Amino acid sequence: MFADVKGPSFIFWPVGCGDSSTVVISDTEIMQIDLNDTAIAEADDNEKIPLVDELVAKLPKRDGKPYLACFVLTHPDEDHCRGFTDLLKRVTIGELWHTPRVFREYHKDICAEAKAFRKEAKRRVAATIKAKGDPGAVNRVRVVGYDDLLKEDDYKDFPAEFFTTPGQSVTELDGKNIPDRFNAFVHAPFRNDPGDSRNETSLAMQVLIGNNKRAMSGLFMGICPTRHCGRSLTRPRPTTTRTS
Repeated sequence: MFADVKGPSFIFWPVGCGDSSTVVISDTEIMQIDLNDTAIAEADDNEKIPLVDELVAKLPKRDGKPYLACFVLTHPDEDHCRGFTDLLKRVTIGELWHTPRVFREYHKDICAEAKAFRKEAKRRVAATIKAKGDPGAVNRVRVVGYDDLLKEDDYKDFPAEFFTTPGQSVTELDGKNIPDRFNAFVHAPFRNDPGDSRNETSLAMQVLIGNNKRAMSGLFMGICPTRHCGRSLTRPRPTTTRTS
C-alpha cells in the first residue's frame, strides 16, 4: 500500500514549478511521473514537499527497500527531474520510461540530474539489448519514439516489445501485463518537432487506472507555457484524486 491511499489514485504533489505526480495502480504497483525535490522543501515554513523523503517513507517494500515499479521522465528540465540521483540511491526502481530525443537535441545544456537519468537510461538500454528481451527488474526500460530511432547505434537491436510509438497503448508495467487495471496511451512526442523547444519533445500520455467499476484517467504532459512555467501550488499537503 502507498501510505494510507486505498484503491487506484492520482497524487499531485505541491512542488511549485515543474511536475511530480504519483500514480497508484495497486498496493504494489506505483508509478512516479517526473520529480521535483528541492532542499528548501525541508524548511518549516515552506509548503512544498520533500518528495524523495515522502516516497521513501510511503512506497511498498521489496527485499527491505522502498520499491517503485516505474519512473517516467517527460522531459529533462531540472524541475522535472530534480532529486533523481537521490531517488535512485534510496529507492529500487523496476522500470524507466523516457524519450531519448531530448537528450540528443539538448545535450549541451541539460542539468546534472538529467545527466544522471540519461546515464541510468542508457545502462538499461544496453542491458535490454544484451538480454534480447526482458532484462528483469532494476534493468527494465521503455523507450518512446519513432522507428528511425532504432537505426541509431545506441538503440540498434533494441527489442521491439520495449519500444513504443506515439499513438500506441502500453498495458505492461515492470514485467507484468495488467490491462485489467492499467493502460497508458502515448500521445507525444510528435514526429515533426521544430527542435527549438524542449516542451515540443516531451513525453505525453493519458493513463487509465482501475477497472470498469472503478476507473479513472489522467492526462500527463509535463509541458509548461514557457521554459520556466511559474506555476505555483500553495497547498501544504498533496492533492489525491481517487475513486469512491
